[in-house]
Amino acid sequence: MTGREHSCRRRVCCALGAALALFALTASVHAEPQVLIVFDEDKDLPGLAIINSNLQQVLRSQLREPVEIYTESLNLSRFNNPDYPDALEQYFQRKYQDRRPDLIVAVMEPALDFLIRRADTLFRGVPIVFCGADPLDVEAMSLPDNVTGVVMKRSFAPTLDVALRLQPATRNVFVVGGSSRFDRHLQAIARRDLQRFEKRVHFTWLTEQSRPQLLSELSALPADSVIYYLTVFADQTGEAFVPHEVLSDIARAANAPVYVAVDQYVGRGAVGGSVYSVADLGQQAAAMGIRILRGEAPSHIPVTSGGSYRNLFDWRQLDRWGLDQDLLPADSQVENEPASIWYLYKGYILGGAALFLLQTGLVVGLLVSRAQRRRAERLREQSEERRLRAEDEVRSQRDELAHALRVTTLGEMTASLTHELGQPLTAIIMNAEAMQQLLARHASETAIREAIDDVMADAKRATETVHRLRALFRKEPPPRTCVDLHAAIEDVLRLLEHEMRSRHIRARFVHDAAETYVRGDAVQLRQVLINLIVNAAEAIAAGGEGAREIYVESCTSKTGRVQLSIRDTGVGVEEPGLEKIFEHFVSSKPQGLGMGLAISRSIVEAHGGLIWATRNEDRGLTLHVELPVVDAAAEPAEQPVEHAASQRANV
Repeated sequence: MTGREHSCRRRVCCALGAALALFALTASVHAEPQVLIVFDEDKDLPGLAIINSNLQQVLRSQLREPVEIYTESLNLSRFNNPDYPDALEQYFQRKYQDRRPDLIVAVMEPALDFLIRRADTLFRGVPIVFCGADPLDVEAMSLPDNVTGVVMKRSFAPTLDVALRLQPATRNVFVVGGSSRFDRHLQAIARRDLQRFEKRVHFTWLTEQSRPQLLSELSALPADSVIYYLTVFADQTGEAFVPHEVLSDIARAANAPVYVAVDQYVGRGAVGGSVYSVADLGQQAAAMGIRILRGEAPSHIPVTSGGSYRNLFDWRQLDRWGLDQDLLPADSQVENEPASIWYLYKGYILGGAALFLLQTGLVVGLLVSRAQRRRAERLREQSEERRLRAEDEVRSQRDELAHALRVTTLGEMTASLTHELGQPLTAIIMNAEAMQQLLARHASETAIREAIDDVMADAKRATETVHRLRALFRKEPPPRTCVDLHAAIEDVLRLLEHEMRSRHIRARFVHDAAETYVRGDAVQLRQVLINLIVNAAEAIAAGGEGAREIYVESCTSKTGRVQLSIRDTGVGVEEPGLEKIFEHFVSSKPQGLGMGLAISRSIVEAHGGLIWATRNEDRGLTLHVELPVVDAAAEPAEQPVEHAASQRANV
């Protein structure tokens, strides 16, 4: 390698190194600060939960950049194995080996003690802010330069002062505590603080019992006794507890009132006392942590004291034990005290009085309004009755007109009907004469049977024709059945076959499926088909020369509706008059009533359908009918013509 190449490579390496260093510096500047909060016990315990909430709220709201927060619970009262701290150290080393925190917050003295004892191997040099530790414990630890925080002096004597003030005849004080490390730590502070009462009362320290033994002893205390509850994180057997739950059990079982020095215990069965609050500890510790994250050294931030005391009591327990509230300190706060009726309901009382005055003026108005409303309701009911009667009359008149139109239409079809009936009757006569001749010649049995079959077939044909006529003449409430629309069209075309031939008109029917069913009145639907086809035939007859065709087409759409079109080659209708042909008494025929298409529209709309007309491009008119399709299996089927006719007597 030449010297020039070596120099060039060195410059590239230097540039890469500088870029990497710049990238690392930028990443360190812009990385989110990471905060680790270490609790001595479960962070969900009521007091610790308050501290945790305040810590995180202040950190997230006051830091300019986002912050990553981790929480850990040492649970020292639950695991008192000698090897447990070593296991915790290994756990923290493995978990945070690639995620070094920028700040650690130690909540309560045991958490701070654990971190300081493991400072050489765990989170070396990381700033630590503590909260909730006793001042004497902090002085004994000789805090390193990277540690500062908020101390809280626990004082148990003021609560006993209040207890003896409320119960001056007290001779025995039973102090209840647990066997965990933190329980014993608080007991040591309490023993020092309560020494000055030893000449006045007799102390019994209940700290070595199991939970059942403790509850049993507290239920049979001597007269003139009080209970002072500290904490019970674990009993003598090593079983771990939530101190608040143990207090509730003691309050239910004990035969003497319970006093406390922590505000979280008031409301769980304790009378109360001079209690301290941890609410501001988390806020003060978070404020210190923010100063450190912004670059200030922990050694420049002095240790401060926090935690405030107040006289707090539960009215329910004062009342339970018959304790006189007048003996409480002047600045005492009593919770759960029932308020006076005036205090609780003064708004309702004043409101009720105002309502009474208003009601005096409103009663008459309400009565008048009620009378007017009743009168309006009667008028509305009468109007509704008139409307229903009018609808019934319109429906009845429509049926009358439809029946009259059927009769008129059939009268106009007399020639066609004569031909329809004449053909089978003539065939019957001819077959009967032929049968006579066969009998005279002693013809074979086969020939006679064939003649008889022809007679029966022609007679049935004539009968079916008569049944169709009877069905069209019939006047009765329309039954709704499942009607095969294609079969109805073919039936009408057969009925009008002679009429079409006499006018030299060719009628064709095309459809896209074998069967299409609609729900409705078979007679009325056939009447609509007859009206439309007869109108088309008359329009063709009036058109003179040219094609003479009627084209009937049926198709089913994807929306579940059948579309029927009847196209003719007649005279047609001008565009402005397409809608008018469906109006009443509008007809282009000199003898026409102008009711056929109007009644057809009312029948189609009563069946949930539509009917309209369009002009053909060449000549003539196309009438369109659209009806909803139904499932034949789920609807009652239309009865055959001969059966339906035989079941009805009114013609």
